[in-house]
Amino acid sequence: MARLSHKIAEEKGQRTARSTSVYLPRGGSEVAFCRKCGAVYRNKRWSNDEAELAKLRGEAGTGKVVCPACQRMEDHNPAGVITLSGDYLLQHEEEILNIIKHVEAKSRAKNPLGRIMEIQQERNVMTIDTTEDKLAQKLGREIYKAHRGELHYQWSHDQEFVRVNWSR
Repeated sequence: MARLSHKIAEEKGQRTARSTSVYLPRGGSEVAFCRKCGAVYRNKRWSNDEAELAKLRGEAGTGKVVCPACQRMEDHNPAGVITLSGDYLLQHEEEILNIIKHVEAKSRAKNPLGRIMEIQQERNVMTIDTTEDKLAQKLGREIYKAHRGELHYQWSHDQEFVRVNWSR
């Protein structure tokens, strides 16, 4: 037991580890915009600022990059996969799709990196790939709140990936 408590005390005072995601830029003070979607990068933050984007496009020397969300889409490498299944899904497909679109739009207004990459459906199973794990978690939670059923999360913290399973 003493060995375990020593390890906890040792870790307690340390800083939280920075993200190891290969999709996030390493620098922080530069200004750039995504040449694919137009998201603006300034002070280590991505935003959907149309006025700033127009200004940056006119400035010489502003970096044109590919944002992490567009890069994930290019690589076909989702950070979250949501699987919805069951006969209930077929009966309420339109309502569930509306929830999905609404949650994505609301999330994207705050964070332009949280996007739905792809929605696939085969009979009573729908699979949704997202560019951020938190968006996948939020979609699962909102569908569960509206339609109940069973909801399960499988996190892979070292890879920043989540698998969300909902059924009813």
